[in-house]
Amino acid sequence: MRLGVLMAVLMGASFTRGQETPPAVPAFPAVVELITVDAVVVDRDGRPVSGLTREDFAVSEDGKPQAIATFEAFDLRGPARAREVPRLPDPVATNVRKAPGAASSFVLLVDDVGLAPARAETVRAALARFLSEGLRDGDELIFATTSGSTWWTAHMPEGREDVLALAARVRGRSLLDNASDAISEWEAYRIVRFDAHGGDVGSTGMPALPPSDPGQPSASVPGVEMTQRVVDRYYQRRVCLPPDPPFPGTPVPACRSMVQSVDRAVFALSGVRGRKSLLLLTEGFLNDPDLDVAGEVAGRCREANIAIYALDVRGLVAGLSGADSAGAPNTAELGLMQMEQVDFAAAGSVELAEETGGLAIRDTNDIGGSAVRVGDESRVYYLLGYTPPPGKGPRDWRKLKVEVKRPGLTVRARKGYTLRTTAEILAADEARIASGAQRRGSSKAAPAIAEPPLPADMARALAGPHDAAAIPLRAMAYVFEERPGKTLRTVLTVEVDTGALSNLGGEERPRTSLSLSIAVMHRDTGQVRRVNQRIEVDAGGAGTWQGWLAVNREFDLPPGVVQARVIVRDEFLGRLGAVTARFVVPPATGLRVSTPILTPRTWRPRDGLPPRPVLVARREFEASGLLYCHFEVFGAAAPGGRSALEAAVELRGRDGEVVRREPRRSIEPTLDGRFIRFLSFPLDGLAEGDYELRLQVEDRATGEVQEDAEPLRLRGGAAPR
Repeated sequence: MRLGVLMAVLMGASFTRGQETPPAVPAFPAVVELITVDAVVVDRDGRPVSGLTREDFAVSEDGKPQAIATFEAFDLRGPARAREVPRLPDPVATNVRKAPGAASSFVLLVDDVGLAPARAETVRAALARFLSEGLRDGDELIFATTSGSTWWTAHMPEGREDVLALAARVRGRSLLDNASDAISEWEAYRIVRFDAHGGDVGSTGMPALPPSDPGQPSASVPGVEMTQRVVDRYYQRRVCLPPDPPFPGTPVPACRSMVQSVDRAVFALSGVRGRKSLLLLTEGFLNDPDLDVAGEVAGRCREANIAIYALDVRGLVAGLSGADSAGAPNTAELGLMQMEQVDFAAAGSVELAEETGGLAIRDTNDIGGSAVRVGDESRVYYLLGYTPPPGKGPRDWRKLKVEVKRPGLTVRARKGYTLRTTAEILAADEARIASGAQRRGSSKAAPAIAEPPLPADMARALAGPHDAAAIPLRAMAYVFEERPGKTLRTVLTVEVDTGALSNLGGEERPRTSLSLSIAVMHRDTGQVRRVNQRIEVDAGGAGTWQGWLAVNREFDLPPGVVQARVIVRDEFLGRLGAVTARFVVPPATGLRVSTPILTPRTWRPRDGLPPRPVLVARREFEASGLLYCHFEVFGAAAPGGRSALEAAVELRGRDGEVVRREPRRSIEPTLDGRFIRFLSFPLDGLAEGDYELRLQVEDRATGEVQEDAEPLRLRGGAAPR
């Protein structure tokens, strides 16, 4: 598949006049002098506690009490979801919405790199339960895997089915085993950490030690002791013979991929108000000091008010499996290996959870129930604000403690923070983005010329689920003919409200400069196609700078569910708009109809050629003038070179009454052999309200029939009868 970008500059841009007035963007007051602490309170049974007041809390920094200046209590509990089945999403996606209600932000991160294949079904069942019981309408969600195979954003309830489909495909990728001739990740980690820093390492890179005498005390150097243990086991099991014992190599880098995934999720949700919870489904990971998990990553979690809940998917662990214990001469050692792997391998996830004000959940087989309880806990929380005391620099660590005065209650809150400025945080974000772009540019799959890194605010919006509305946007996808490689040509139309853009040319010649970034993600394959462009917009004359600016970008996509994340940034004002469009690319088989183009406007390529429809990202029109309808039919038979296609089109009101009708008639092929229907309906005299355009196409040669129904809305029309 290839990415088809029409042009790096504005192509097919148009302005459509309209009376749309975007609602005021909700603004939350911010007091930069205050530190905000996000706290959850639970009772002895782990249930969230609501109804507390400012007087119930005590906050201290570096052991000194602090006055609580601001206090907010949140209880976002409510019905899990609407009982009725939600209708299919409209074909038009927009960030112009009503003010959101009570909602929460979650990240579901599956550590599939460190997940044993046998435990994948446990994880899938837990995910399905959380998605069905743990989310509420309005919630925002990121679903991701540490392998990088999945990164999907969704809003509830319309995104639930997509995430369920992704969760059903989770697979364990860990190749580690517990056989007696294996080496555990903990053993490999200890050997590398200690042998490489002071152990007696020979010329082969391996400690030159003979098999130890069981009657003698073990070596005192931890790495050498661990190496000796592995060497003895290999000799006893005759995996190898002296003098060439195998060197185990370096630890599996599962923790690195996990940390990078957590970091990306934290980056995506930074700036989103309220409590954000990251559910990490993992078998645990080693607390490698080289990665500075508790410092670097946990620090960014604290800055973003994100709590990590580490759910250990190994459940209750007791004893050895029969395959490992049967006939093994060193059963005690295998038990030791298992104990080490269970306890030490969880150290990293436990510390990360505790340092961010979350919780590490272990030794339970009810992973799904635990995830649902985390969701409930995350909806009842308190925001405590206080003024940080002087005496420390912006990068100095400040120890934080939140307590509740009522007995029998437990508080979960971040354990500290630094006073890094917004500029410092953005600079660090820019550096990480640039570093990631360099890594992508050096990979074999990357283009010859690596794309320049995005600004931090655009990269953050691109990775997150939140719809930014400083620039109102609309987006809609049109699917057309088949392309090579079993893909279909898909045009994504993005409309930008010019009322929110800077005008750098004045009334005589309006112009502006925009950055456009699009990430098109295929749900069923995990493949991503990207567009990152700078667009210089020149309106061309006075009186044209109003309405909506339309930009088209083209992709060749395989059949399946697709999500397009669209970011537009005004380069002068720094304003940003973000929206997610979800659509389905149908299979290119049998009789098929393209996405109908409904538009009030047409254009002519040049004199003498028939008019063509202007693509728009809307299904709402003025009840006046003409509404044009354009569609193309594919996969039709042509017996004897003659058309056997017929089509009928109707415009129906909400009650099903036909208000406009184009009678059934044949579709004749064009000179290049295409089957296209282009017609129009007069809208004058129709009442304001919801309508449906229904079309039916029949191939009389095969008897195959295709039907489509496109919802639309008319406004400003005649009074309802």
